[in-house]
Amino acid sequence: MTTAHFDTTYAPTGSISLQAFSIEPARADAVHCTARVQISSRTVSLEATASGAIGAMTSMLYDLGAGVEIISFSQQVDEDEVTTYLLCEADGRRGWSYGIGRTADESAVSALISGANQLVNDGARKAP
Repeated sequence: MTTAHFDTTYAPTGSISLQAFSIEPARADAVHCTARVQISSRTVSLEATASGAIGAMTSMLYDLGAGVEIISFSQQVDEDEVTTYLLCEADGRRGWSYGIGRTADESAVSALISGANQLVNDGARKAP
C-alpha cells in the first residue's frame, strides 16, 4: 500500500476539518478546549470541558452530529511527531483512522476527525 493510498483510506479529507484547537487547564484536573471547525462550507466555533482533549473533541463531534466512539487506541512517538491510531465506531460501522501531530493530544484529535469523516454520512449532520 502506498503512503497516498494509506492516507486516503485512514485519514481521508472530508466535510469536517479542524481550523484551530486550543487546550487550557480547568478545575478538577479537567481541560477546557476550544475549536474552530469547518463543516462543508460553514465554520463553527465549539468548546467543551472534559478530562482530556480526546474527551473534549469527542463531545464537540457529538454536538455536530458527527460523534464516534473509540474502540481501540494506540500511539507511537517518532522523533518530533506522534501518530495516533484509532478504531472508531458510529452507527454500528467501524473503521480505523489515524492522525499525526506534534503532541499526543494533537494527533489524537486529528485521528478522531479522520474517524468522523470516514464513518459519519456527509460529515456533520447538524450545526450547533
